[in-house]
Amino acid sequence: MIYLFCGLVVGIVMGLTGSGGALISIPLFITFLHLPLKEASVLSLIVVMLGSFSNFINYKKFTNYKLGSLFVIASAFGSYASAPFKKGLPDKGVAVLLSIVSFVALVQVWRPIKPKEHDEIPGVIISSLIGIILGILTTFTGIGGGILIVPVLLSFYKFDQNQALATSLLTVGFSSMLSFLIQMLDGAKIHLELSFFNLVIGTFSASFLLKWLTQRWSAVVLMRIRKITFTLVIFLALTKVFSV
Repeated sequence: MIYLFCGLVVGIVMGLTGSGGALISIPLFITFLHLPLKEASVLSLIVVMLGSFSNFINYKKFTNYKLGSLFVIASAFGSYASAPFKKGLPDKGVAVLLSIVSFVALVQVWRPIKPKEHDEIPGVIISSLIGIILGILTTFTGIGGGILIVPVLLSFYKFDQNQALATSLLTVGFSSMLSFLIQMLDGAKIHLELSFFNLVIGTFSASFLLKWLTQRWSAVVLMRIRKITFTLVIFLALTKVFSV
């Protein structure tokens, strides 16, 4: 039941914001499964991947596949390059990184977005650098990257909410999967029980539930719920991480 609950919660958070899956799953794993922070961050990559792909089904028509693919490739490079350094990073270091990234993302999400003065968007080089940073943060913290990608897509690429959500879910799903595989090859340890499959049930159930709910909410209400959810997830998660 713990895995089912975690999958349901993470699936709902990912479906509403396109991010935050790891920020909520890490404290859940620490609290209910009694895992150390580093192992919880590795397991979080699995549930973030599940939450991303299950919710992506509902938003795939809004996806910018070109940019999403570029982010995935660049993040894979960042994950591979940074994986050997994670072993030497203390838990407090992981917590600090979580805090910095979370604060920046929170400011970006709530800040009013000003219209661009021209039609240009960041090019391949800048987009690749963003992807590399995504991979590094994903590896060090277990964050799937959505809390970085969503604010960037909204602020710099001027995507609407659906475009940002869909592209973030695609990117986060693949980058989390790649980061998990890289860390496993690099010797990371994780213990999975048979009840782990309840994560799959929970995350996919959440995507169906959200699809039904969002069809009944107005755009204004949905936007408000997304921002509030994003904010609550960050504060609750960081409170738990720093209490470990």
